[in-house]
Amino acid sequence: MFPDHKDTSAIVAQRDNQRNRQTVEAMVDGFASQDLDRIMALIADDAVYCDIVGKGTRGDEYSGKNAIRGAFARQFDLGGRHTYSNPKIIVEGDCAFASWTMVIGDPADPKAPRFEGIDEFAFNARGQIKLKKAWLKGQPRLKRVVLWNNPAAVIRNFRYLLSSITH
Repeated sequence: MFPDHKDTSAIVAQRDNQRNRQTVEAMVDGFASQDLDRIMALIADDAVYCDIVGKGTRGDEYSGKNAIRGAFARQFDLGGRHTYSNPKIIVEGDCAFASWTMVIGDPADPKAPRFEGIDEFAFNARGQIKLKKAWLKGQPRLKRVVLWNNPAAVIRNFRYLLSSITH
């Protein structure tokens, strides 16, 4: 006996949800290890990334893999040694949310600076990320931590930081 259309749709939806969850989990792992190649393999060629800071209502927007890669590389440079812990992921169809804690320095150190954030994802039909929007609590404190912990990166990225604090 063949399954009816409803049963097939439910199977496809469940498969897509699982695939999209695995994509978000791989994205969180890629950010935790600062593995740009792993991250970029999950991003669609025509993707858009909306940064936590910037001029627009969605923050600075980066379109396409090259621009997004550059934004992520700059973030890793500025953040220095950091990781992401306690991810909580919700997936429904082609949309997902991941909340996490960013830890600057050693995650085992209870005094290491911590910042709460969330990402919103949208996926294309192949399960690649076509939109990533990010939010982060405590941005003024994060900027102070970056200035103190990573002054060389601040100098390398001075123009970007200047534009991010004037908006």
